[in-house]
Amino acid sequence: MDAANAGGRKPYSIEVVPSGEGDPLFRQREAGVGHTPYRTERIFYSLIREGDSEGVRRFFGEYLAKGIVVGRLSADALTQMKYFAVCCVTLACRSAILGGMDETDAFNFSDDCIRRADAMKSGEEIMALLTARAAELADKVAECKSAAQLPPPVRKCVNYVNRNLHGRITLAALAESCGLSAGYLGAMFRRSTGCSVSQFVTKRRLEAAKALLEGGCSVGETAYTLGFSTESHFIARFKEEFGVTPRRWCERGV
Repeated sequence: MDAANAGGRKPYSIEVVPSGEGDPLFRQREAGVGHTPYRTERIFYSLIREGDSEGVRRFFGEYLAKGIVVGRLSADALTQMKYFAVCCVTLACRSAILGGMDETDAFNFSDDCIRRADAMKSGEEIMALLTARAAELADKVAECKSAAQLPPPVRKCVNYVNRNLHGRITLAALAESCGLSAGYLGAMFRRSTGCSVSQFVTKRRLEAAKALLEGGCSVGETAYTLGFSTESHFIARFKEEFGVTPRRWCERGV
């Protein structure tokens, strides 16, 4: 299954091992085709576990262009690619958990990826999705590793923010929950993360907005859900952060 994506994406090669009645191992030996070695898979999943997004991108560039071999999962080529995506995403997200990612976040990430792959109409789309989301997953693991090094009060704030993006979050409330003054916590947070609490909250909400938009939420619904004062305020902040409007973001593809 050789293909090249529209838009100039790199070609990839995924070959399916021979199957059918009789001994599959005999057929594979006769054809000189066997599954891609497990050690190759281990390289990929270790990159996810280590939070190495650049390594993930290199892996896809090198190994997919060179060609990988998978088992026959379906007689239909598109269904074959969807099953392949399910396997990759499931194992990648388990590797992310081993790397320190919250398991609920990893499971939700996995579910979202699989739903997207299921709705796609070509193997090219699916491979583009896998490439982009694998690198994104590695970035999330890297963030978790960085957060683990933060001072306990700051780490507590980060976790609270990530769990309460839909509600009202204030420095005063965070400080009270940590048993610290707002001024002391604010200074510690900025020193540790390089931004203020309010800036951190906005960044996290904008990242969450991308997922909501890609999941089919309207711009207005996304703005309301994440607590932005108005739709126009949300659009302005989104464009400031990502360089495009929310609508353009949705139109860009994977």
